[in-house]
Amino acid sequence: MRLILVRHGETMYNAQRRYTGQSDVPLNALGERQAAALGEYLATEHLDVIVTSDLERTRVTAEAIARYHGLPIHEDIDLRELAFGEWEGYTYDEVLARDAKLVAQWRADPATYAPPGGETVAQLRDRCAHALRNWQTQYPEASVLWVTHGGLIGVLLCHVLVIDLKRRWQFRHDNASISEMYLSGDRVTIVRLNETAHLRALRFQSEKIVELTKTNQEINDLA
Repeated sequence: MRLILVRHGETMYNAQRRYTGQSDVPLNALGERQAAALGEYLATEHLDVIVTSDLERTRVTAEAIARYHGLPIHEDIDLRELAFGEWEGYTYDEVLARDAKLVAQWRADPATYAPPGGETVAQLRDRCAHALRNWQTQYPEASVLWVTHGGLIGVLLCHVLVIDLKRRWQFRHDNASISEMYLSGDRVTIVRLNETAHLRALRFQSEKIVELTKTNQEINDLA
């Protein structure tokens, strides 16, 4: 199976660096433009199956891709992000200020410790492993695209490469990025990781907007 992994476009929580987890936060304006750019970039890719987490930010990103391929979108709850429970909606510093001991335990051993009301990284690993078995069994020779979340992609890579889950942070997954692997039995080949070439124009536009905003502010300050 050829498995293409896409992270959803940016949300307000992503921009503010807040734990999102399974909170159903929609794409922001930049995230919508990222999803559109992603859809155009993948328009010529051969795809047999498109699968998404059931959360809105992934569904909308998947729709931007599917419109070029005439394929139905399958939802799989196993592709959801790690559940951060009571930490969702807060920044790391805010969580650290109120729950420092548990944060330290979670960072040291995320396979054992979970945020209050959330799940462990091992539980996320089990979920994505189950999804992988399911879709690989159904489509062993197909090109399958998952639209999912950064945490799940990092954990999946640790799983297929048989490395410690604590090393998931060594894999970067920007919003609307593309990664890809080939799976044949127990053999896994990583083909691309965190590809974002399709977003360069958006980054340039954002930088020009920021520059223009600063210039306008300077003019207003002098008025």
